[in-house]
Amino acid sequence: MAIDRNQHLKKVLDTHDIQKLPELPTYIEKKNKVKKALSAKFASEKASMPIDSGSYAKGTSINTKFDIDCCIPFRKKISDSDKGFSSLEKMYNAVHDYLRNEYVDEDDDIVKEDVRKQKVSIGMKFKFDDGDEFELDVVPGRERPNNGSYNDESTDLSLYIKPSQRTKKEEEDNKTRIRTNVKKHVELLKGESRKHERKIARLLKVWKTERKNKNGGKLIKSFVMEVYTRDAFDACDNLPSGLWEKTKMVMTYIIERIESTKLEDPANSSNIISDSMSSTAKTDTRRAMEKTISDIDEDGDTIKDYFPINEEYDVEEEDTSSSNSASYLSTNKFG
Repeated sequence: MAIDRNQHLKKVLDTHDIQKLPELPTYIEKKNKVKKALSAKFASEKASMPIDSGSYAKGTSINTKFDIDCCIPFRKKISDSDKGFSSLEKMYNAVHDYLRNEYVDEDDDIVKEDVRKQKVSIGMKFKFDDGDEFELDVVPGRERPNNGSYNDESTDLSLYIKPSQRTKKEEEDNKTRIRTNVKKHVELLKGESRKHERKIARLLKVWKTERKNKNGGKLIKSFVMEVYTRDAFDACDNLPSGLWEKTKMVMTYIIERIESTKLEDPANSSNIISDSMSSTAKTDTRRAMEKTISDIDEDGDTIKDYFPINEEYDVEEEDTSSSNSASYLSTNKFG
């Protein structure tokens, strides 16, 4: 009997649910400890309390490959009397140096070598006694355009770009900063009206993780995939029913645009987020998605190869009643 593709994808979502991770409360506690430490260290320089960001905050993370992100907004120093940072590079280095040289002395689960500079963030890898590891990305951002600009209505930030991590296009344009809005990114797929988009975004992350595990190389950026998912739903006048048809719709939308259309950052139209991917990544994504659709339409059972169930959490329905009734571990609850 041919597989029910929609039922299979429902099971994929269930078994990749981030809330099934028994270690999640520990990770959230660790994230909140870092946020609290940053808030205390930069009490006079920060523009607000550190905020949750990334896929976990957006509700698009999966349990097979994820990290948790937070962002700390800083004040822009213009005059000598202002608190904050006059330079984005100084801001970025100050956060890195604190986490690497001071915070590690307060936390037994991380060492200096596991605090590293990344493109716009500071990466932290925690290693626990049981062998488990957890990665946290801290994104420093500075308010714009002026000192005191950051408030509930105005949350735009400038991020520093580490020179060695710039894309070819960013090097050509001599780009040293990114204007963005982390809060708007978090709101991209939030709310009841976007629940179907979040499901498809998670399924596409399962697909991407499986493709990379099997074939290596580079594919579409996760944030780019989330923006395309939102745009595909917004552009469709008659949404198809069923998880597979919705996933296929979004893949088709990406296939038709990824190599030829500039995709703007929803928080800043001058920031072309599609430029963050190489031409090879775009072409490989198109080809992989085309093959996925073709194979699954030809033989529905191949959906198991492209969208695998997470066997670690594939338990019988009667055994999941307690986990299904568990409360959602919101980021607000944990800080």
